[in-house]
Amino acid sequence: MDLHQTEYPQLAKQDVLFIHGNLASTVWWEPTAAAWKARGPQGRGALITADWRGCGKNPKWPIDKPFSLQELAEDFLALLRKRGTANVGVVGHSLGGLIALQMMILDPRLFSRAVLLDPVGAKGVVFDDSMYEAFRLMARDREMTKAVILGTVRNSDQLDSQFAERLTDDAFKAAQGIGASVLGILKTVNLVEATRTVKVPTLILHGHHDQVIPLSDSHHLASTMVNAQLQVLPNAGHCWNVENPGAFVDSLRNWF
Repeated sequence: MDLHQTEYPQLAKQDVLFIHGNLASTVWWEPTAAAWKARGPQGRGALITADWRGCGKNPKWPIDKPFSLQELAEDFLALLRKRGTANVGVVGHSLGGLIALQMMILDPRLFSRAVLLDPVGAKGVVFDDSMYEAFRLMARDREMTKAVILGTVRNSDQLDSQFAERLTDDAFKAAQGIGASVLGILKTVNLVEATRTVKVPTLILHGHHDQVIPLSDSHHLASTMVNAQLQVLPNAGHCWNVENPGAFVDSLRNWF
């Protein structure tokens, strides 16, 4: 499956693929790309952002057509193979972190290093009934979608209003299509044993104020992976990439 992608060329030491989280899009990486550009190039590698199936500028996904985590990972692996890129860096946010982990399980030779930002843990996430009902309501109510998606960002009232509306538009579109499949993935996935085989050097970043993914999940993930380290971010929530893109980029550039 061909995914919509945006490329920012000649900025990094190697190509770096960015994978957004649930109900999101490549728009979430625009502050990262801007901050990276402001700091100047490090090499000839590109920053590559791509929308999941059914997200962003990709066609809307039929709500009655389920897909798996592995299929999402295969979409992004196909993108990299088509480019013929090796020794890729990968950055995954939230559920995008779990997609990145699945990619490293399926084809570890493609990747040189990884960063997982507030990632969904290897056992997925089990929400209470009220959260599942909220997901269903989001597909019908844009204002509720806005409240939920901006609620994942610490100090979201400081976001540019037009940027916040773009995040909301993309979240509402995704909720109407991929939402059911994502809930199924979060409830049933278990990559714990496979994760033990991943040797790609991995930096796990987790905001101390994250209200979406428990910090304990990242501690468990870091202890399960053989070559991972966890850094807790004292002033961050779930979305450091938009809350403080400059600091986020500094961390990425140091790691890669």
